[in-house]
Amino acid sequence: MATQREERVSEQGNRIDVALLRGFLKRTLADDAVADPVNELLFEHVVAGRFHPSVVAATLPSLIEEILGAATGEDWRAVAEELIGEAREAAGEVAEARQGSSGVHMSGCVTGG
Repeated sequence: MATQREERVSEQGNRIDVALLRGFLKRTLADDAVADPVNELLFEHVVAGRFHPSVVAATLPSLIEEILGAATGEDWRAVAEELIGEAREAAGEVAEARQGSSGVHMSGCVTGG
């Protein structure tokens, strides 16, 4: 019998698997943009024993929010342009793979007389 996976529901009503959500948060908190304050917080908790784990948990979102809050429309446009470029490149590779697997070769050359 399959067990149901735990999910969270976003503000938009999308369901997100908890394991995927937690993995995303851990990768985000490991990013260079927030790694230093995260490591300082963990050092204060683990080594110095100054903070209760609930304080650490309550502080982590603000570290991500600070970075997101610093992003401007220009930053989001630049990221969108990069993602769009990567998607177009991937779409081109898929199209080329489909052409290659169907035995069709399109060289772009016109031959004949």
